[in-house]
Amino acid sequence: MRLSHASDPTPGRAPRPPRPTAPARAPDARTLYLCSTEPVRVTSTGEALVISGQADGRVHRVPVARLLRIVCNAQAHWSGSALALCLQRGIGVAFLGRGGEPAGQLWPQQRRRLPLAETLDALAAGHAGWSEAYANWLRRERQQVLRDWQTQRRDAGHPVPAEEWQRAMQHWVYRGEVAAVLPPLLHGMAAALVAARLGEYGVEGHHWCVAGEPVALADDLTHLLWARMNLCAGPLAAAIEQPREAATLFEHWAGTQAGVLHAHLASLGAHARRELGL
Repeated sequence: MRLSHASDPTPGRAPRPPRPTAPARAPDARTLYLCSTEPVRVTSTGEALVISGQADGRVHRVPVARLLRIVCNAQAHWSGSALALCLQRGIGVAFLGRGGEPAGQLWPQQRRRLPLAETLDALAAGHAGWSEAYANWLRRERQQVLRDWQTQRRDAGHPVPAEEWQRAMQHWVYRGEVAAVLPPLLHGMAAALVAARLGEYGVEGHHWCVAGEPVALADDLTHLLWARMNLCAGPLAAAIEQPREAATLFEHWAGTQAGVLHAHLASLGAHARRELGL
């Protein structure tokens, strides 16, 4: 890290506060899943989280430099110092309900806002047709999910019959309905990934448009990922029984899903710029 020395501040003027820097992370940093069926206690010491199993007494020490984000359920009991350490080091914590559904997120203060965030704010606050334009974009993204599923099936030697395609178009593209074959816990993990990515972009997960119409961006992006995961799960769906297995499968998918999420956001950004005439 390069160090520099600021010159003396102008007399009578307060010195400029230091610009925040991104927290240092190890190359092998990853998501920590605390989704045990048994209670665990999360405390901290210095630069690490200390996770203690209340049933077996085992203790694990996890350096925060090796964490990207944390996903936990109601069995994780946090100390204030552990949560504060996560926030100070830029690590978000996503909480899941008892059924695996998203319950809420705790994210560090945003360090940046990318142009997409500014564009979406401007459209929501001052463009009367944005909610309709957003709905059209969302419908096209659903159709893209379906096309990707169709391609995967064709490449695997099991092309989608015409009747199944039309049925999927009606249920998913036009109604936003998808048959869930994966456990709800994976839906919560997808929601945590979406929230983390939106936080990195400085994008709000929910907007209110000019006439008071809601735009639930985080929920819609999660639903896009969730549909893709269920459509493409295949025989893997039947192999998931325990939270550990669900976390392992999601991490296997996470790299691909993160790329897909980036593509959705890039598409939304292009659509938003067109609406603004940029």
